[in-house]
Order: sequence, then structure tokens, then C-alpha cells
Amino acid sequence: MQTRRIPWLHTLSASLLLLQAAPCLAQSLHSERGGLQSTDLVHRPSLTSTTLDPLRSLAISDHATVSTITARRVFDQLIRQAGDTGLTSDQLFRQLWDTQNPAPGQPDLPGGPHCSDNGNTLNGAPYVCRPLEGADASAQSVPLDRYILVGLFNRFDLAPVDGAHCGEYRMSFARFVAAPQVRSRNRFILEGVLPNPAPELGLEGCRPVAQAWARLSTLEDLTQRQALLNALFFEGLAPGIPPVIHISHYGDNPSGAGQVRTNMFMQQGVGAPNPWMLREFKLKHQCDATGCTPRFIPVTVKSTPRGDFFNPLNTNPLAVGFRDHFITQVASLAVDDFNRFNYAVPDVYNAAQSSSMPSFGSVDNFLVEFNKAATPNAFSDALQAELQRIGSTLTPHQVVARAQLLSCGGCHDLSRGTDLGGTPGIVPIDFKRFVQVDDLLSPLPPPGPDSRYALSTSLTTAFLPFRQQLLGAFLDTPVLDATVSAPDPQVLHVQAGQPFRGTVQVANTGTTAWSAAQGVRATSLDGAADLTLAPGEVIHFGQGKTFDFTHTAPTSLGQTTYRWRLQRNGLAFGPEVSLTVEVQPAPR
Repeated sequence: MQTRRIPWLHTLSASLLLLQAAPCLAQSLHSERGGLQSTDLVHRPSLTSTTLDPLRSLAISDHATVSTITARRVFDQLIRQAGDTGLTSDQLFRQLWDTQNPAPGQPDLPGGPHCSDNGNTLNGAPYVCRPLEGADASAQSVPLDRYILVGLFNRFDLAPVDGAHCGEYRMSFARFVAAPQVRSRNRFILEGVLPNPAPELGLEGCRPVAQAWARLSTLEDLTQRQALLNALFFEGLAPGIPPVIHISHYGDNPSGAGQVRTNMFMQQGVGAPNPWMLREFKLKHQCDATGCTPRFIPVTVKSTPRGDFFNPLNTNPLAVGFRDHFITQVASLAVDDFNRFNYAVPDVYNAAQSSSMPSFGSVDNFLVEFNKAATPNAFSDALQAELQRIGSTLTPHQVVARAQLLSCGGCHDLSRGTDLGGTPGIVPIDFKRFVQVDDLLSPLPPPGPDSRYALSTSLTTAFLPFRQQLLGAFLDTPVLDATVSAPDPQVLHVQAGQPFRGTVQVANTGTTAWSAAQGVRATSLDGAADLTLAPGEVIHFGQGKTFDFTHTAPTSLGQTTYRWRLQRNGLAFGPEVSLTVEVQPAPR
């Protein structure tokens, strides 16, 4: 294949380039947790959340809906957006699987990455070849048409609190399996990150996206729901709001947000099977002497450190550095909530792949690796000391178990029956054997009006109710709102006629970001100076602001109250802000 050097067609407009906004304040390197999950939305009463249907607004797997979207249509759109590169939809799809073959790979897909690169390593970690999955790179077949959509997933909960983007929206495709006894299963998941169409508003800019997903719950007409999903994924909801499926939404943007993940279990015969393997990719355009072309690039699997780094006997400097870092994450992992405990893993520690089958060695099983060293040992002792410091009753073993559940393999069966301690307890949730949405219709074909690809009970009983609460609470949160903290001391003693310094504290509890550019200030109601934000300062949802000011006390003795009203471009919002001073005689 000859490619032609041309500009990357349809370079994102200003609305798409908004991903380069300020760094995500609550974003985790984990692919599943972070963003709104760290806010108090989970605790806010929400009437809207009770009106949401999780099977319409959060996890859509009914055959009538998903069967209308083909993998070919998705890849056709990506190729159109890529411009005149000379690459076809089939070639782009085949190149994804050619990464699983040793170099040089398929002759019409030159220049791409392969599993044999860097001595079968990625990020210094093992990256084995998978020729059975690599067979889908063959030009002798049409593999793209073998994959069917089994689920659409709304991950608005992954939107960061600063609204740097509006969350992830996922499409799970499975290689068609005609019967349950067939074991040649293969999956890929497109996890597109949608830019915020109005980042200057912060999280509020994402409201149209959240409203569209919520509207799916109340649309009874199937055709109308399909049309709305078509707008979300293929056309764009409105001017300035691009479709989820865009060539730049899977990692090729300034923040590198979005990814494609694979879940591979292709088999040959009934002998020793390949382990069920999970991997991650970014879709990026690459240029060489022949031109520019989009390619799937293997990257690390997030929040999945190399398992042997948990082994206290591993003295590799990188392993030692990881264990030192892990101790700093104990408090986040000890959060007593199944949906909210989390931790950050710097990418230098992440593995290149993750197996969810414990029978294929212990390297992906953090607990097995952790237990290879007799206790007491320095790592276990340090974990115990940190747990005692924060007042947690968890054990070091349970903290490592929580980290394992957050790994790729842990989320796909490796952590079944593991003791997490605290309220979560023993992982009681029944997974769909390595997947969260089945690739077999229930009931089996022929499809009927109620046929769907079954969801795991981990989704239906734990994850979806949590995401339902977050989405509803966000939609119920006012566009502009604030809370005021009482000053300490509540009455400030000042001297008559003398300058004094005072502070008032407020928190942004609305979804719109506060900034001077957005006209946000606290206007005095009684002649004191207005309270203003510094140029470039932004206060996002859930953040607090302490206003410091200097004022001259009145000459009359007794109590005086100074009052302000928060305003945005003259529109008042939130409660009144006040500070009371007790004016005392000045010393003679």
C-alpha cells in the first residue's frame, strides 16, 4: 500500500481541540475510575436518577438497538475522517490485529508496530505474540464483518471535575460466535473520549451530552432512540459537539485521552488454550517517508502494574520504586466503598498486557506475588504502618487485593471471591466469565423483541446503580450555586478606625466554573470592596475559594456585618456571604 503525504484531514476544530484545556483535576490514570466518582455527587439526593433506565441510558445491549450498528460503519467513518491516506477500512482494522504478529507482518501494512518489537517487550515488560488473533490481519479474509456490536456504554462518570472532557463512550464488539461451545472468542472495545464543547464553563459545558443520554430513558419509540444514538456516535449532537466516533478521540489528541482495548481468547483445537489476554492501544496518525497514516499503537494497560513488583523479594530498582509509591496510595485504596476505592499508577510501572486466567502463572496475580515473601518484611510492615496511621482496619493483604481488582485482569475474573475487607468484603459479584457483557444473545437466536446480550451482575447490581446516581445527581445540580463556610472565629475582633484583614470561604457547588473571564465576583452590598478572582484563576465544581480582603473598621463600637452576593455577569446566585466584626476601642 502506498500512502500519500497530505495534511491530516479534518484537523479538529476549536471545539475538538478543547481536550488541551487545563489538566484534569481529578483524573486517574486508571481506565475505569476517577473523575466524578471522587465527588460528592454520589451522596446527593437525586430525583432524576430514579427516572433513569440503566439499560437505556448507561448500558445498551438489546439486539434491536445494537444490531443496527456495524463495525464496518465505524471504521468507514474513521477512514473518512483520516482523509486521503490511501488506507481502507479493512486495512485499518487488520492493522489492529497485525500488532499481534511478529515483524514484518502483512505486506500491505508496512511500518506498523508488532509484538516482536523491542525483543517482545513494551515499557520494559513482556509482550508476547498472539498469532491466533494475528490471523485476523490476513488479507485473505474479511475479518471486519465477523465482529458484531454487543454493547454501548455511557461512562459520563469518568468526566473530570474541571470538565476537561465529557467522559468516555464505549462500543464493545465481539467476534461472532454461533454456539456457546465454540471457544474462538475475541473482543475489541472502542473507548472514545468526548471533548467538552464549552470548556470555559467547566463541567457545565458537558450538560448537553449528559442530557442526551438521560433522554434515552424516556424515549419509548425505538426509532427515536436509535436516531439519538446515531447523533451521539456518528453525527454529533449539535454544532460544536462532535460525534464520539472520531479519528482523534482514541488517543490522538493533546491530552492523549481515549483508547481501544482488546480482550483476546482465540483458540485452536482442544489442547492447551491461550490465556485470556487484555491489551490496550491508541489510534494515532504516524508519518514516514511514504506519507501519513492512522495506526493502532500498543500501549500499557492502565492501573495494571507489573505483578512481580508486588513481590518484596524483587530488588529491581523499578520494583522498589513502585512499592514505595504504592504506600502513598494506601489511603485511596482504603476508601470503604466498592465503587470508589482507587489508586494512581504512574505509567512507568504499568504492564504491557494482563491475563485474567490465574492458571497461567502468577505474574498477573498481585496477591500470589505479594505472598512470595515471608512476613514480616519491609513492604508488608510499611503497608501496615500506613494503615494504622490512617486508622484503617484493613490488612496489607486486603489493600493489595483491592489493587488487583482494579487491574485489567482483576476486573475480568481474576479477583472472583477475593477478600477486599471493610464494607466491600468478599467480592461476591458474579462475572460473565472474563467479560462484563456476553457475546451470546439471551435467549439464543433467532432474536426476539426482548433479546439482549446479557450483562454481568457486577454491572447490574453494583456499577450501573452507582453510575445512575452520579448521572442523575449531576443533572439535578444547579448551573450556579455555592455554599458558605462559617469563619473561625465567627466574630472577628477589630479596632475602631484601624485596617484589618478578613477572609470569607465559599465552595463552588454548581456545575459552572468560576473565573474572572466568566464575570464571577462577590459584589459588596454595603460599600466594602468587592471580592474578585485573580486573572486566570478558575474554581471548578467541588472546589473551595478563600477570599482575603483588607478593610478599615468603622469608628462606632459594636458589631458590624459586611455582606456580599456572588454574581456571574450581574446574575446573583448562592447564599449571601457575610463577615461579622466586633469593633473595639483602639488603644490610646
